[in-house]
Amino acid sequence: MRATFDPRTQLLVVLITSVAVFLADMNKLWLVIAFMAVYLLAQGMYTHAVRGLVIAALLMILQELLAGAGSGVLASLRFMTYLGLRFLPVIMGAGSLGKVPSGKLLAALTLLRLPRGLLISLAVSFRFMPVMRLEYEAIQVSAKLRGVSITSPKNWLRPMRTYEYTIMPLLMRSLKLSDELAASATVKGIDCPGNKTSIHNVSFGLQDIIVLAAYTGWLVAVFRCGG
Repeated sequence: MRATFDPRTQLLVVLITSVAVFLADMNKLWLVIAFMAVYLLAQGMYTHAVRGLVIAALLMILQELLAGAGSGVLASLRFMTYLGLRFLPVIMGAGSLGKVPSGKLLAALTLLRLPRGLLISLAVSFRFMPVMRLEYEAIQVSAKLRGVSITSPKNWLRPMRTYEYTIMPLLMRSLKLSDELAASATVKGIDCPGNKTSIHNVSFGLQDIIVLAAYTGWLVAVFRCGG
């Protein structure tokens, strides 16, 4: 049975994780990643959980291999793996939040009495990024057919050409998507000053209390472990 959490719970998990990853030591960070993997598994996001664990394992292995790196490219690579490990739990939590329909997210955040402009900005941001990822994948499929994909090593020596055939279509598509989102919001009555109803039933239930209590207890144990 897949758990369905309140969007406010999912947002709170992301915010707590954003703070926890920068307070935890590197030798404790894997405990935060482990909880986020369980958190995703509870929601039926098996691919995301396994992918996160695999990426975390690879980054930790690179950290160990580059432990003695002094300066130069290897030191820069070690720093990138360090940042990757720090941001990975946040990305895993954001992946869960990104699956929430924008209407349900907006309805949940409205209950927090946040400013309307901030609510709209958050809802559009969480909705826009997954759409842009799909657009990028579609562009790469077309680019591969023409031999100009950024994933092809032979194109890495021609950065301007790669930029022209990959980044520029993405920028043009993002402009069109922003117009479509604005038109969709207008049709749905976003300019109406009155109270708005929602088709989504948003409620803070027992499973939300359980996951927040479990996460809080887990973080307390993580930070207390080893002093």
